[in-house]
Amino acid sequence: MSNRFVHVDAMRGLAILCMVQVHTAALMPAPVSIDHPIALISASIGGMAAPMFVLISGWALQRGLDRRRAMGESVLRWSLTRGGFLIGLQFLLGLLLPQRFDISSPGILTLLGICTLIFPLYYVRDAMSIRMGIDPRISRTLRAIFVAIFAWLIYTTWTNLQPGPTWTDMIHVKSILDWFVKAGISGTYPLLPWVTYFIIGSILDEKPLEGTAKQKQLRNTGLIAFGSLSITAIISVMTEVSWAVTMGEGVLTFFPANPWFVLVSCSMSVFIWDLFRCINSPKWVNSVLAPSGRLSLTIYMLHFALLGVIEPYLPDNGLEVAFLMTIVHMALWSILAHIQQKQIPELSIEHLIRKFSNLDSRQNENE
Repeated sequence: MSNRFVHVDAMRGLAILCMVQVHTAALMPAPVSIDHPIALISASIGGMAAPMFVLISGWALQRGLDRRRAMGESVLRWSLTRGGFLIGLQFLLGLLLPQRFDISSPGILTLLGICTLIFPLYYVRDAMSIRMGIDPRISRTLRAIFVAIFAWLIYTTWTNLQPGPTWTDMIHVKSILDWFVKAGISGTYPLLPWVTYFIIGSILDEKPLEGTAKQKQLRNTGLIAFGSLSITAIISVMTEVSWAVTMGEGVLTFFPANPWFVLVSCSMSVFIWDLFRCINSPKWVNSVLAPSGRLSLTIYMLHFALLGVIEPYLPDNGLEVAFLMTIVHMALWSILAHIQQKQIPELSIEHLIRKFSNLDSRQNENE
C-alpha cells in the first residue's frame, strides 16, 4: 500500500504549477502594470510559489532523514547524492534557459541542494536542545526567526550584498567565491534567509486534520497568516510605501526576501499546508494536483526547457492574453503529469534520484 500523503502531493503540485505560471509570465513580452488586477494576481501567485515549494521540501527531507535513522541506515550517501544532484540540475538550467540564467547561476535548486547537504547536522543541534530540556521544534522555530532577522541585518549593514539591483546582477557569477556569495546571501534564492522556510517545513505535522483539532489549527495558523498580511497592508498605507514589490522599496520585497515577506509568505504557506491537511478537503482537488506534486522536480526542469524553445515565439497580444497563456501552460503540465503517472511512472527525475540514492525504486515514497 502506498505510504504517500496525497494532500502533501497536492500542495506540492499547487506550488510547482504556480512556479510554472510565474516563470511563464516573466518571459511574456506583454507590458506589465503593477496596478493592474491581473498583474496583482500573477504577482501573488509568484510570491507564494517558491515559499510553498521550499517549505514542503524541508518537510520531505526531514521525513526521509527520520525514516533512515529509525531503520539504522546511514544518511551520508543519501544526503550527498540528493544534494549534489540538485546542485547539478541547477547548472543544467543555465543550458535549458539561457535567456534567464547563466550556466553557473545559483538558484532554488542550489538552495535545496545545500539544505540537503547541511540538514543532517540539525540532529546534533536537536540532541543539544533535548539535553537542555528544550523541545527541538521550538528551538528550530527560534533558529528560523533568527536566520530571517540575521539575513536582514546583513543586507542593511552591507548593502552591496543585497540581491540586485538588476536580474543580471543576481545571476551573473564572476568567480568561485562570487558563486558562494550568491548562493549564500545575494543570489536569487540564497541560503539566507530562504533556509527559514526549509527549517519551518522540517517541523510541520503531516497528519490529516479533523474534528475540533481542525478548527483550532486553522484558526491559529489563519490568524497569524492573515493578521501579518493585514499588518503589512496597514504599514504600507501609513508610510505611503508600496505594499509588495519584486525589487526596490516596499513593505514586502522578494529580492531580497525581507523579514515582513518571510513572515507573511511563511505563515500563509503553513496555513495552506493546514488547509490541505483537512480530512474533508475536496478529493477532486487532491486528484487534480497530486500527480504534478509527485513530478515537481521533473516539471520544474522540463518547463524551463520548453520555455527556452518557445520564448522567441511568444506573442505580444496584451496582458489578458499573456495571463491566459500562463494558465494554459500550467494546465498542460498538470495533464502531462496525469498521463505520466498512469503510463510511465518510472520515467522521471525523481525516480532517477531515488535510484542513485540507493533507494528501492519500486517503493512509492513521499519525498
